[in-house]
Amino acid sequence: MDAADGRAFDLALHLAQRGEREAPSDVTAAPDLLILNQPISDFTVFAQLWTRSRYRLCADGGANRLYDMFCGELEARRDDFIPDSIHGDLDSLRDDVRSYYANRGVDVSQDPDQYSTDFGKAMQKIIANHLPASLATSREVLVLGTLAGRVDQGLGLLHEMLREETMDPRLRLWLYSETNVSFILRDSHNVIKGALSSRSFTENVGILPVYGPAMISTTGLEWDVQSWPTQMGHQVSTSNHVKADELHVATDTPVLFTIERATSSTDNHATPAQ
Repeated sequence: MDAADGRAFDLALHLAQRGEREAPSDVTAAPDLLILNQPISDFTVFAQLWTRSRYRLCADGGANRLYDMFCGELEARRDDFIPDSIHGDLDSLRDDVRSYYANRGVDVSQDPDQYSTDFGKAMQKIIANHLPASLATSREVLVLGTLAGRVDQGLGLLHEMLREETMDPRLRLWLYSETNVSFILRDSHNVIKGALSSRSFTENVGILPVYGPAMISTTGLEWDVQSWPTQMGHQVSTSNHVKADELHVATDTPVLFTIERATSSTDNHATPAQ
């Protein structure tokens, strides 16, 4: 498989080892950060994503999670991480959190629609925030969320990720959950770079046909396959291992790629982007 013809994903783009981390030089090209209503388990990862992002939005109760993360020894740093917006139906947003961020200039807006989730509402807010000229270029959104907890919500999030990317082929979503980074590989030749050199991930990966039966071919894994049918309830590539810095996955249907993050110690010295 020729890397020049592939749809590339750079695993080192948003996470890097301490000393390699810096804010993007082109702010307009930086990704957006979407914080969902789930515990933020790793401050180091959170701070790196914050530093590398341009527009930061909390989906409803995600603002509670952001506020609550800054307790104990981190409390003095709460004002260093003020989001641009809080958006959703606001049924989960606490009064004290709303007051705190509103008093610091955060845009707090409500969408009462009960036929869409806070994730869907937040994505519409992010789209509206982009200037028309920027909509002609590719866009990336870093999502702080989870696939743990309620099974229906986890599967619903995977559904919404595919829906958003299908509606806008220029969009790419990166899901940062408690221990993994997950993203959708489209029906094409996909190249995943930096699996080893980024030093931010373990060898554990999975390619999951959660969007329907697929035919996949891979290189760079311990157990590579060629023209291999994969389907939930039949055979799937889980608990595979990275063996090359550049991975290639060809698929005829969108599949979910997930890789385990390396454990990081809490870093209370990360510098937020202004």
